[in-house]
Amino acid sequence: MIRWRLAAILTAVLLTSAGTASADVAFPARLDVVEQDEGVFEIIFTLPIVEGRKLRAEPRMPPTCSDISERETGASAGGVTATWAVECEPASLAGEAILIEGLLGTQTDLAFTLTLRDGREYSSILRPSRPGFLVPENPSKVALAAEATISGLRRTVRHLSLWLVIALSALLGQQPRALARAAGAFALGHLVAQWLGGQGWLEVTPAARDLLVWTAIAVPAIRLAGGGDGWKNWLQPLWPAALLLGLLFGGAQPEALPTEGLSNAEQLLALVLFSIGCGAALLLMVAAAHELTVLFGLVAEGRWRETGRRVSGYVIGSLAVAMVVALLVGVSVGVGGGLRAPLEFALLAAVLGPIIVLTGRRGGGVSAGFAALAVVGAALGVARIPLPAASLVTLGSLLVLGGALAMAKPLGARWAIAVAVVAVLAHSWATAEVLAENVSRSTAVTCGAVLVAVCVFYASLVASRDLRVERVSLPARMLGAFVAVLAVAWRLAEYRSWFEREVATEAALGLARLPLLSIGLLIVAVIWWMRGGGKSPLPEAEQRPRGLHRLAFVGAFLLLPYG
Repeated sequence: MIRWRLAAILTAVLLTSAGTASADVAFPARLDVVEQDEGVFEIIFTLPIVEGRKLRAEPRMPPTCSDISERETGASAGGVTATWAVECEPASLAGEAILIEGLLGTQTDLAFTLTLRDGREYSSILRPSRPGFLVPENPSKVALAAEATISGLRRTVRHLSLWLVIALSALLGQQPRALARAAGAFALGHLVAQWLGGQGWLEVTPAARDLLVWTAIAVPAIRLAGGGDGWKNWLQPLWPAALLLGLLFGGAQPEALPTEGLSNAEQLLALVLFSIGCGAALLLMVAAAHELTVLFGLVAEGRWRETGRRVSGYVIGSLAVAMVVALLVGVSVGVGGGLRAPLEFALLAAVLGPIIVLTGRRGGGVSAGFAALAVVGAALGVARIPLPAASLVTLGSLLVLGGALAMAKPLGARWAIAVAVVAVLAHSWATAEVLAENVSRSTAVTCGAVLVAVCVFYASLVASRDLRVERVSLPARMLGAFVAVLAVAWRLAEYRSWFEREVATEAALGLARLPLLSIGLLIVAVIWWMRGGGKSPLPEAEQRPRGLHRLAFVGAFLLLPYG
């Protein structure tokens, strides 16, 4: 009986205390000081109304400030807000204190913000025990420069993946001058990505960044370990890859230094110097990689050079593959209960590289064209314009391109370019539309998804530069098969949902629909397949029906709900 009484008393106390604590959360106190002109500050002071009474508190500006306007007071259900202006002479508040009188003895905290014309912002929580804010002095330019540069260097050297990228590049024969240019490109990409991230226009998830970087490490490590000459040009030229790596790393961690108390010019200076520190860190990695290659050349009078390269390839490759597998498991778990569109976009980028190479186009402008189309599609998706027949176009393009690559039967150049243009536009559109509906900071996340897709496309394009129509490599065909099987599985999952939601309901009501369009395409596909089955002396006359009947089979499968 005593236990029940104690439990009842504790419950009553908790409920009472919870109700009392919620008053400050619902009706907060706030003081905003904003510099409108040099030395002229607008003051916005909000006090809560608790149990019908207004808190007796008053802000006190420094003695060098005086009121220049009448106080305008407005009341609401939650509190009372007073607004007025003061002028300070001298104009700077550095070293001065802003106080709140009347907080002592209360249980009210007050949110304080100070915004200056040059972009400096200060924020603090004023409490009854510390009811004032001392405006700090402006930071020293030399100290700020040193802190920003050292912070950039410290953050970059902590990434083992970057050390391994530079080491692999040196061991694969990259010259020191090329490695130095790569360091500069990395710093430039890091600067651009950090600026975009600070503006809220770019956000890259660390998991996507790490997956791309470790994959870029695993592939040349295979070459280094003696896996053949197929990947010898994987990191050549190095500077575009370093530029993309800089964008990825800067987009994943856009904050350089805490911006509180820094002017706009100081924030830009800190950003530039932070990126310079990142470039200096890569130069340090270049020096270490150069010493490693020299060491391999000196040990046993150079006889251990090739053995050291192969051992390094095995060690680095094993670590990279393990990291890729671990990251893929994490991504697959996340996609299982989340958004599928960004993964579809990345898969399209991966399979599109070999397809474009097989059409004979290998120029650097291809990646720029991919990025431009992706930006256009992303803009349409962020604007929340619905994509017509979204899954039909996205999954259909994955199935067509993946199947063509898996069967080593590439499309004609014109057809491949047409499908690629539609696919890139549709996938970026669908990705942005899904992210805009389900993710906060959707614009930044969408730009990050586009950046990841561009990196994947560039990597697949470089990795496939030696492909020929007459000899499509087994890894490329396996990639195409993987993408096509995934597209079929995702489409079947949609069919299951469609069947349970519509077909079963209509059948219960005694209604039935025949997929006439799919049946018609299936009949046409069978006729073309039978006509193309015989051997023809003209290769084109034999290939065209086969290509057409495959497309007809795919259309019959994809258009099942539209019949």
